[in-house]
Amino acid sequence: MFTTRMILPVIAACLLASGTAMAQETQFIGFTVGKASANLNESGRAKVRMPGVNFDRILDDSSSWGLRVGNDQTVARYYLSYDYVSDNYRSAAKIRKQTLSGSYDLMLPVAHSTRLFAGATAGVTYLGQDTRGYRDDNDWGVHAGLQAGVLHGLSDRLEVEGGYRYARHFDSDVTFKPRGASSRRGDARLKSSDELYVGLNWRF
Repeated sequence: MFTTRMILPVIAACLLASGTAMAQETQFIGFTVGKASANLNESGRAKVRMPGVNFDRILDDSSSWGLRVGNDQTVARYYLSYDYVSDNYRSAAKIRKQTLSGSYDLMLPVAHSTRLFAGATAGVTYLGQDTRGYRDDNDWGVHAGLQAGVLHGLSDRLEVEGGYRYARHFDSDVTFKPRGASSRRGDARLKSSDELYVGLNWRF
């Protein structure tokens, strides 16, 4: 089982790995928008007592957004990012997913002002359930994954980015318990998520 204690060294290694090219560092901040999906595994109780909910369709090509800040070293970059997505399935179940991640990418120049990138990411996940008629519930977990994409410079300061991100999640569970009820209808566990996104980065 993954724990926060296991994930934090991965984040630290990503950040420390950047020390080889400090002389060419450029700081950046960025904003992304995209479409995100998630694989949610429901419990046996939920399958029986919530038959009208397709848990894998709660977050399914749902609108997402994110913020990031980091350092770009031309041949690599490292950054901290916050990402948010929320959606519901026919108003019968609503899920919010928020992540705080540390990432490290390697860069490959392919044309003037254009670079491909691929790297690893890890961090913490905050999963929330705030369905109408149910008691709100939330849980912290951890995640680890990979991302890849392309960066293209529009000017010395501004660049556009497009990419794909996949992550596995651990220990992120929420309970569905109707308000005023003594027992829950079921539980759901976040297993994986992916996202296609585009964004703008400002270098300074």
